[in-house]
Amino acid sequence: MNGQFNSPIVLPSNPADPVPVSGPLLNVDPGAQEATIVCVLVQEVTGTPPIWVEGRGRWKRPDANWTGEVSRTGRVIGGSGGTGTLQAGNDVRGIAMAIAVKEEQQPPPDEQPPEEQSEAKHDHFVPPAIDTLTWCVHIAMQ
Repeated sequence: MNGQFNSPIVLPSNPADPVPVSGPLLNVDPGAQEATIVCVLVQEVTGTPPIWVEGRGRWKRPDANWTGEVSRTGRVIGGSGGTGTLQAGNDVRGIAMAIAVKEEQQPPPDEQPPEEQSEAKHDHFVPPAIDTLTWCVHIAMQ
């Protein structure tokens, strides 16, 4: 999988509204039909402590893009317990992880090691697997 954020992110006019985020999610394993995206935006404005906001998104086959939203208000980094708000004109660092459950395909019996070929002739359960991808990129904020 290859993940990314679309840039720039455009802040809604109402500061109370969630911020839409999206981006491509490419080269996803054919056994995965959907993924959950967890994302964080980190912004540092000169003269103030950095803040981070968190959000969620979804991707579903056959789409090439994932979509989601983050809160505009987030936590101040550094343990002060305060909150801050994303500001237009100040770029952010976008960090995200895609988590997909994919169906594992069992190779045909003739491609398996000899010790496994006799078992493969029977219905052998192959459990699904979890596939993850993390990315961290610079994003413009408008």
